[in-house]
Amino acid sequence: MIEHLTALAREAGGTGDAAVLYAHDDVLVVRVGDVVAKAHRRETTDLPARAAVATANPALLLPPIGLPEPVEGRAVSVWPAGEPVDPADPIGAPWAEAGRLLAALHALPVPDGLPPQGAPLRVREIMARPLPDLPASRVILRAYATLPESLEEPGRVHVVHGDFHLGQLVLHGGGWRLIDLDDLGRGDPVWDLARPAALFASGVLPGEVWSRFLHGYLGAGGVDLGTDPWTRLDIPAQALAIQTAARCVSKAVDEGRALDEYETTLIDACDRISRSRTS
Repeated sequence: MIEHLTALAREAGGTGDAAVLYAHDDVLVVRVGDVVAKAHRRETTDLPARAAVATANPALLLPPIGLPEPVEGRAVSVWPAGEPVDPADPIGAPWAEAGRLLAALHALPVPDGLPPQGAPLRVREIMARPLPDLPASRVILRAYATLPESLEEPGRVHVVHGDFHLGQLVLHGGGWRLIDLDDLGRGDPVWDLARPAALFASGVLPGEVWSRFLHGYLGAGGVDLGTDPWTRLDIPAQALAIQTAARCVSKAVDEGRALDEYETTLIDACDRISRSRTS
């Protein structure tokens, strides 16, 4: 598959050596010069409909180079390469600009045929996987058991990214763009705000940074969250905190190391979630 992706990237104008940017959870991303080729998860569906939103809105979403096509039974897409956010400086990331991009995305007309956004389904999918037999895993599962059966309120229909985090921002053509369309679809826009909200509520993201993101979103005409945004954000933020903690524990075990400070903070957040629901 690396050879296939490399060849596709070269056909699209990529030059130089190929570099694997990501290989995890059945996803493979290869960069060749200024072109990136991606093999999506096997269960990814409706990618052409999702990609069409990016093609129609290149000021918000990085558009693909051509239409996605199947390779060895998997959806494959080719994209221009952008410069990602510096992972060593999350505090200095363009949080306000991210909020403005999401506000503009949520204001788009919902195209016919756009599938449901993937965030709530991804929570269920990840939490269905077995966790390592560790005390941290039991904390996570207790928190997960407190979530309601339905994670997304019905009736709220907007264009939603479905998997927003800092890794989904790249600088391209002089401006920031959203990338990764695997979970883009129609649904409740609070899910695009929920991961930063979860990090803030967990104590990972400083309040000033969360405020910068939220004010950027609301100031750009984002969906009205009411006088208390947490009445809408609470369940999605908790769900994504639990999902992220589960992935962190599995990753730490796979790498043969102890949980780091960030991961431990998320486990502590899960403990608070379960205690608040059972007290």
